[in-house]
Amino acid sequence: MASGAGEWSTEQIDDYKTLISTTDVEPLKRAWRNEKAAPEILPFEEALVKRAKEQIQLMEETVDDFAESGHDPLIGSLYQMDLDRAQFLLRSYLRVRLQKIEKFMFYFWKSDTYRNRLSIEEEKFTERCIRDIGKHLDETVLSQLPDNYQSLLKQSIISEEDDMVSEPQLDTFAVAKCERATRPLYLDGSRQFAILTCF
Repeated sequence: MASGAGEWSTEQIDDYKTLISTTDVEPLKRAWRNEKAAPEILPFEEALVKRAKEQIQLMEETVDDFAESGHDPLIGSLYQMDLDRAQFLLRSYLRVRLQKIEKFMFYFWKSDTYRNRLSIEEEKFTERCIRDIGKHLDETVLSQLPDNYQSLLKQSIISEEDDMVSEPQLDTFAVAKCERATRPLYLDGSRQFAILTCF
């Protein structure tokens, strides 16, 4: 439409295809779906998130350039749609992780395995949440209870486990999507197996 005849120039089409082919939208979508479906927190995709942020920055600059240069508004709106999609996926991925952290912060914090799966910012967030919730509950509720019941993690001082800490349900059903035909998958080294069928 830059020519006024309703068609894109070859250069505009090539620019658009290059932008789409260099984005990490599909890996980001896969990471978001995996994180959303998993009951526990998965390892943070640091390299993917960093690349996605850089690509979003580049896409924002491209959208601004198209708006300022007076190019065809349709092409600008296509770039804007891709930008919106990438931003949605990145925000949703980070939001799902934060929701899990808020729900299971004490459980994740006491386990090195889960703590190592958090980003540096998520670790700081978790530590602040634990400190703030602990301070709030201590000032409002726990200080009013008898000494045996003033623990944030245990029902009473005689409890041996942290029985007040909610844990993710790791024995729930999982959904898997295979990308190609596979052999039977044996579960936990037992004789039970699952056959994955590609759709």
